[in-house]
Amino acid sequence: MELVLKILETLDITLLAVLQMGLVVALAVILSVTLVRPVLATFRERENLSVKPLEEAKRLVGDAAAKTRQYEDSLRKAAAEALARKRARMEESARAERKEIESVLEDTNRQIDTMKGQITAEKEAAARALRIEVAGLSREIAGKILGRRVT
Repeated sequence: MELVLKILETLDITLLAVLQMGLVVALAVILSVTLVRPVLATFRERENLSVKPLEEAKRLVGDAAAKTRQYEDSLRKAAAEALARKRARMEESARAERKEIESVLEDTNRQIDTMKGQITAEKEAAARALRIEVAGLSREIAGKILGRRVT
């Protein structure tokens, strides 16, 4: 301690200056404990309240974007599947319609053939009737012209 007092005397530092310096150090420690640490704690708390929720919000936005992409992908897949099913139903109904048209066409052709046969039969019957009638009319005309009965 003597050495310290000698150094202080040499530097012309009085005991009052040492006491003042001790008082400043004590005040710095007291202020650090009472003011600086609570202020720093408040700053950390504010940072935790502002930065962490922001990071959490960014994470949630990223999750929502990923889910949105998944939803859009599944929506596109569902739309493509629905379109494929619709096309398949349309093709099936077109095939059924063509089949029905072919069936109606066959029925119509059969009816036309039947009617052609009937018409041909009626035409032949009419031609026979006309031949018979022509022969009878010819005899009648010949009988009138000749004035006698022609057989």
